[in-house]
Amino acid sequence: MYVIDTLIVHYLCNMSDPHANLLALLHEMVGVDSSEMPFIRASFEPESCSKGQLLVAAGKIARYMYFINEGYLRLYHLQNGEEVTSHINCPLGFMTSFNSFITQTPSSESFECITDCNLLRISKNDFDDLLRSNQKWAEVGRMVNEQVIVYNDQRTKDIVSLTAEQRYLNIINLRPDLLQNVPLQYIASFIGIKPESLSRIRKKVIS
Repeated sequence: MYVIDTLIVHYLCNMSDPHANLLALLHEMVGVDSSEMPFIRASFEPESCSKGQLLVAAGKIARYMYFINEGYLRLYHLQNGEEVTSHINCPLGFMTSFNSFITQTPSSESFECITDCNLLRISKNDFDDLLRSNQKWAEVGRMVNEQVIVYNDQRTKDIVSLTAEQRYLNIINLRPDLLQNVPLQYIASFIGIKPESLSRIRKKVIS
């Protein structure tokens, strides 16, 4: 069990601090201490973004990874001229076009704010510096990467093995907040169906 020192307690209790959620998560994951906080705070820059704002455009390089304090974001690509949403708010709250961010090559997808968002962002250079700084942050990087892989694998299995109605019921049971904050056309795309099909499923489920 990790011991929280008084400075950590101060930050975890001060929810007006934009870094409070991140520090709480990092303490839960690996046990941050007060000596590590200045580096973390300096590495993650607060950023407020507007609904519809593009954080990464397809064909551009993802220079930052984001931690979501508040709001909803999506990753999408074009398929036959239509937008296909592949992710909406990733596990642990970290999100970017991961392949582009890690390899610093152009992204095949766009990264957009669905709502107004309060975020923390870290550059690739600062992220790499954190990974090199100590074993704790290297463990955080490993855990984030592991969660993304598991999430993507489950998404693929669900698309292949579940019916559209089952995928929608999963949203209701596991991520009901999406239904209150994300337009239905994005949810339909996220579960691999057309908006009109989602409307029929919703009517069936409600009845």
